[in-house]
Amino acid sequence: MVLKSIVVLAAGAACALQSHHHATVGRRRRAALTATNRRLMAKRQRQEEASRRILSLPKGGGILRVQRLRTALEASSQKATAVAVGEESRARSKVVPLLSFLSLWYAFNAAFNVQNKVILNSFPYPWAVSWVQLASGMLFLLPAWGLGLRSRPKVDASLLLKFLPIAALHCFGHGLQVASMGAGSVFFTHVVKATEPLIGMLVVFLFTGAIAPWWVNVCLLPIVCGVALAASKPGAAMDLSDLCSFASTAALVSTVAFAVAKLLAKQLMSKEMKREHNLDAANNYGVLTCCSSAALLLPSMLGEGRPALEALRAMDDPFGFSRQLVFCGMLYYGYNEMGFRVLDLLSPVSAAVCNSLKRVVVLLAAVLFLGEHVTPRKLLGSAIAMFGVLLYSIAKARAAKLPKPSKIQAPGNWQP
Repeated sequence: MVLKSIVVLAAGAACALQSHHHATVGRRRRAALTATNRRLMAKRQRQEEASRRILSLPKGGGILRVQRLRTALEASSQKATAVAVGEESRARSKVVPLLSFLSLWYAFNAAFNVQNKVILNSFPYPWAVSWVQLASGMLFLLPAWGLGLRSRPKVDASLLLKFLPIAALHCFGHGLQVASMGAGSVFFTHVVKATEPLIGMLVVFLFTGAIAPWWVNVCLLPIVCGVALAASKPGAAMDLSDLCSFASTAALVSTVAFAVAKLLAKQLMSKEMKREHNLDAANNYGVLTCCSSAALLLPSMLGEGRPALEALRAMDDPFGFSRQLVFCGMLYYGYNEMGFRVLDLLSPVSAAVCNSLKRVVVLLAAVLFLGEHVTPRKLLGSAIAMFGVLLYSIAKARAAKLPKPSKIQAPGNWQP
């Protein structure tokens, strides 16, 4: 019954994504038809103007002028046709990369969460595991930059100083996220992390005083109610003691750290600085990964370094387990990389739908591959919370398009 409900939930989210995609495609086709009709009307007007010019020519002459007008009309028609074909081919060229990146984003994310929980069950050192996961990304980044497979960022001391507080918050948030999954279930951790829009709104309001319209913030109510329902225990009274557990607290603090890091990144990383240092989305996350790895190295070694090394040596196959750790880290970097690429290709509303569906995929993977027990109460609460995340994200994207006196500043809809 639980698996059937989850499949129904995932199917509903997929249908919502598909319907939104069809609506977007329909709007684009209507816009393309409108543009084509305008081009045809302009062409007809040019032809009528040419006919009037021909009729106004003196008798017995004007053959050369007629030929010139005809040549100009044909060239204009060919140019309009080429523009229309180019627009259609560019739209089609985005479909295959988008579907590829979206599939890899979901697959890497689900695989990372499953693999991470399997590792923590036999190796309960979350901060050491977190550092390995962050550092594993450099195994891809440094060769790619060194061999010229990816354009290198222009790093200097001023850039590193600006990245330092963001990297410290990022590695702290990631470590708490991993610790939360090790202490509790992957399912419940992601249900708690669904409060990201609420925490992001509070962080932005406390630090900047900016707040979204009331009809956007009303959409946060389903998130709060859903998380409370999923965390409550059966009984006459509403028992929310699970929200006071270490797993829940670590997940909440992790979400706060990520929200503050994103707010700092928005305020410190201007467009001019990104252009000057060649920081596109991928390079931005690459530099953040390197800085976060450096920031977490000493604390993780001081806190768990010695017992983690002793536990690794005591294993039957320490080299094989080390490969498993590095592979999990590559999955972590891979799903973040794919996430940035997907969000670059989508509109804000489509990105919100895909991001909400991503959490549904992770919850489904936790049940299917980890065998986590999910009660109907938790299932219903998680469904309400995910619906609230989707509703809030769409409302915020709509509000951003409206004219307003002050720009809504939000740390974003997507986090690791």
